Amino acid sequence: MELSLASLDEAFLPFFLAAERENFFDYPHIDVAVINDVVVAFSAYTDDELAWLYVSPDMMRKGIGRKLVKRALDIEPGINHIEVLYGNEPARRLYESVGFYVQKTEEGVMPGNESYPVKVYSLCRFLGE
Repeated sequence: MELSLASLDEAFLPFFLAAERENFFDYPHIDVAVINDVVVAFSAYTDDELAWLYVSPDMMRKGIGRKLVKRALDIEPGINHIEVLYGNEPARRLYESVGFYVQKTEEGVMPGNESYPVKVYSLCRFLGE
């Protein structure tokens, strides 16, 4: 869905391949949301970056993504960076609703699938003094 919103459908990689290429299982924090024994969402983050947040399309708009973001911020209050593909307005609005703002847009290549150029929103938040 995110790739479609960014007009990058052809860049899709199955999770097992994207996870391997981007060292998903090396993240110090991986949270998984499970409902009725089914994984419906997950996130991965470090002490300063929320790097992954995915919610099953049929479970979107139910507060699951927001709960995962808030959990990440509770566990690692120093998280101050998120990148969102340009065009993924639902994700950008979610992050803005919990205190992030678009600092700038950047261009580069897609991590794990470097043959695709991307444009991203680089979001950050004020951490207070």
